[in-house]
Amino acid sequence: MAKTVLIIDDDAPTRGLLTAVMGRAGLAAVTASDGAMAIEMIKTRDDLCCIVLDLMMPVIDGPAVLAHLSSVKSSVPVIVCTAAGPRLTPEFDRASVRAVIQKPFDIEQLAAIVKSLAE
Repeated sequence: MAKTVLIIDDDAPTRGLLTAVMGRAGLAAVTASDGAMAIEMIKTRDDLCCIVLDLMMPVIDGPAVLAHLSSVKSSVPVIVCTAAGPRLTPEFDRASVRAVIQKPFDIEQLAAIVKSLAE
């Protein structure tokens, strides 16, 4: 069974690109376009090996998704992807957030991080 990455981003082209990158890395991917959809998926899936999370989204944003993960004591590692500069990026609990990558991101770097977390 392939390891599954949850990609949470409100930008459809970004979700498509990341899904293709995960496929080339030998990982399955499922996507959510906002935090509300992501939280529902997190509640029902037990096959997630990693979450790639955009911070700024409508409906429910990235920090709210992180708060949910913390409240349910999720052990799924998270990679935060953000267009906000380093000064505007909040500090995260490193127990769940394993990496913060600035957009535009290096696809190969992101794939390498996801693969290492999926092992």
